Amino acid sequence: WRDLAMTLGPILLLSIAGIWVAIRFVRPAPPNSITITSGLGGSIFRNTAEKYRSILARNGIRLQILPSKGSLENLQRLNDPSFHVDIGFVQGGMADDIRVERLVSLGSLFYEPLAIFYRSEKPVDRLAQFSGKRLAIGAEGSGTRALALTLLKANGIEPGGRTALLNLSGEDAARALTEHKIDAAFLAGHSATPPVMRGLLQTPGIRIFNFLQAEAYTRRFRYLTRLELPMGTLDLGKNSPDRTLFLIAPTVELVARDNLHPAISDLLIEAAREVHGGATLLQHTGEFPAPLEHEFRISNDAARYYKSGKS
Repeated sequence: WRDLAMTLGPILLLSIAGIWVAIRFVRPAPPNSITITSGLGGSIFRNTAEKYRSILARNGIRLQILPSKGSLENLQRLNDPSFHVDIGFVQGGMADDIRVERLVSLGSLFYEPLAIFYRSEKPVDRLAQFSGKRLAIGAEGSGTRALALTLLKANGIEPGGRTALLNLSGEDAARALTEHKIDAAFLAGHSATPPVMRGLLQTPGIRIFNFLQAEAYTRRFRYLTRLELPMGTLDLGKNSPDRTLFLIAPTVELVARDNLHPAISDLLIEAAREVHGGATLLQHTGEFPAPLEHEFRISNDAARYYKSGKS
C-alpha cells in the first residue's frame, strides 16, 4: 500500500492541481448569442442596440434586443436573476435604493442632457420657480422621469403637492406645451428628438431653461456633468440659442452582469467605440466610451481593455 500510495500520490496531486488551474484560469468558449434590454421603438437606446447588433454580427455574435420602457426597467431586469438578459443601457442616477453588487459597467457611452422648455414672459433660472405649475416629466419607468423627480425634490417639489407632475413625454409633451395645456416639459433621450427640440425653439413664447446652478447640481449629484451649449450652436443664421446655455447631463452606461464572458466584453467595447467615438455638439472625438465609475464599478475585463486593449 505504501508503494502504491507513493506511485499514485503524485499523480493524484497533479490531477487535482490541473483541475484547479482549469477551473481558475480557463474560461469556456464565449456564447454565440447575448441579450440586451434597450428601450422603446425609435428611442436612442433601441437605435444604438440595432447598431451594436450589426457590428457584433461581423464576429458571429447574435444580439437579441428586448424593448423596454427605459433605464429603470433595464436596471430592474439586469438585477433580477430570473430574467434572461446579459446587458442593458442605464442612465446615471437610477441605482438609488437598488442593490447592484452583481452588476458591472463596461463604460460610459454618451451624455444624455436634460432640456427643459417652458412658457413664461420672463426667464426662469431656478427649478424652484416651477412650484405650483403643470410639468410634463416623462413616462413611467423612463430615465427622464427619474431624473426630473430627483431634481425637483431637491428644490422642494414632490408628487402629491400643489405642482402637477404629468406622465407626458416627447411629441405629446411638446404639443401640450404649445397648446398652453402645461407650463413646462422635461425632455431627454428619445423624448428630446431634433424635430421636437427644433419645433419648440421656434415657437414664440417658449423658452429653454438655462441651468445657471449647473455646477451646484454636479457637486450634489456626482453622476451629472455640466455642459455648455455655445451661442449659435443650433442655428448660426438665426443665432440659436442667442446666448451660451448651461445644461446638466447624466451619462448612459452599458451595464452587464458580472459573469459576462471577457471576449464578449471586448467585442461590446469595440462596438461602443465605433458607435460613440465620434464628435457631436456636446462631446469631443474619442471622449466615449470611457471607464467612468459612477454607481457601478468598472468590470475587471473592461478596465483591462481600456488599459491595454483586446486580450
